[in-house]
Amino acid sequence: MATIKDVAKAADVSIATVSRVLNEDKTLKVLPETKEKILRVASELNYSLKSKEKKKTFNIGIIQCYTFEQEFRDTYFLSILQGVEKYLRKEKMASTKVRYDDMNMKQVLEGVDGIICIGKFEKKYLDTFSKLSSRIVLLDMDLSPITNVCISLDFDDAMCKVVNYFHSQGHKTIGFMGRNEYDEMSLQTISRKKSFIKYCEYLGIKYEIFTTNHEMTGDEGYSVMNRVIEEGKIPSAIFCANDPLAMGAMQALLDAKIKVPEEVSIMGFNDVDACNFTRPTLSTVYAPSSEMGEMGASLLHRMITEEDISYPCRIQLPCQLVIRNSCREK
Repeated sequence: MATIKDVAKAADVSIATVSRVLNEDKTLKVLPETKEKILRVASELNYSLKSKEKKKTFNIGIIQCYTFEQEFRDTYFLSILQGVEKYLRKEKMASTKVRYDDMNMKQVLEGVDGIICIGKFEKKYLDTFSKLSSRIVLLDMDLSPITNVCISLDFDDAMCKVVNYFHSQGHKTIGFMGRNEYDEMSLQTISRKKSFIKYCEYLGIKYEIFTTNHEMTGDEGYSVMNRVIEEGKIPSAIFCANDPLAMGAMQALLDAKIKVPEEVSIMGFNDVDACNFTRPTLSTVYAPSSEMGEMGASLLHRMITEEDISYPCRIQLPCQLVIRNSCREK
């Protein structure tokens, strides 16, 4: 029995085009002769949309690199996952979730149609994943060299926007608060810090780096900021590598009777919902994490059904400043 793939090959078009023509999709823009050719080929091959093939439900493996505690403290990864699941629900696709260190991962993911990896993984784990499926999409991981389809945020552009904003507001010294770059799992923060320093030096702005060896939580932001206050070298503006750090740092300043933003401007990263409810409300950088999840699931779906994205590629999504009450002109 002919399949939709056979029709697409014979008509020299994509599987998606065949599906939309046979489903009489009125939004599809295709030449009349192309449509006629698809219908003729489908008829000659006795292909029907009532084929059982059309009813196949794909099962997507989702591998997560973070713990439940990390997900609870910082909703960034949860937002990516929700974007993935939103697309899968819309397309009526099933999913199987597993943590990267699950001893039974191979058995759990056996037979999946493709894999989505959320977070940053060491090479040894990626090698293991590639043995489970040839169709893999990496979310929030930027490989060099590129060996898979990967989607990440454009941190360099985001830091350019942050530094330029503070510079335009008259700040002469800017602080960066983030995690030490001592392990492979903190590459995201490393990328932000390097870009931050690059643009500060380009504009001739003095900068201070405040780091932690621990998870980037509100408690840690509070602790690091207290250390900065004790040292007496507080920049007039501070960028924090995520929103929980920024919230903790801002609370430490307020507890020390240092006014935000009158004396110190604070900005976070991710734009979690809680940013709207701090006092003052927290300025931040909007990270399109949910959109990343949806895009990743959509690309994997195409890899499964159309097989037109078999090559490695990198997609970087732009971030946007969200200026609220924790920042002001110096």
